[in-house]
Amino acid sequence: MIAIRFCAAVAVLTLAASGAYGQTALPRNGMMPEGYVSVQSSISLSLPFDQSAPLDEQVQKAQKSLYDIASRNCSVVVETIAEDCKITGVTNNVDMQRGNNRDGFLSVRGQINMAIKLKASMQGLK
Repeated sequence: MIAIRFCAAVAVLTLAASGAYGQTALPRNGMMPEGYVSVQSSISLSLPFDQSAPLDEQVQKAQKSLYDIASRNCSVVVETIAEDCKITGVTNNVDMQRGNNRDGFLSVRGQINMAIKLKASMQGLK
């Protein structure tokens, strides 16, 4: 029984490691791998503020909206100008703004940092 569990654990670790080797790893020293460039994308959203709902839930909803957009951002880049894209960082700021008539909104702004490998057709445009 122990041998079966050990073999199963080794198989899972092997599969996990092989998936990691198939991806382009970005170095932790901040240097871009050969052929990659740094790209930044800024996002700004305004969501209506609901005075009857808890503020923390609305802030989380605003952040989730930003992160949903960020998660799809690499797909858009790969569809247009890149062969490969990795998100290297995401920041967000959430502010509550009150209007003159007491209606307010939450403003969420974010920055998405990516490392991309340009398509061959885009290489000359750098």
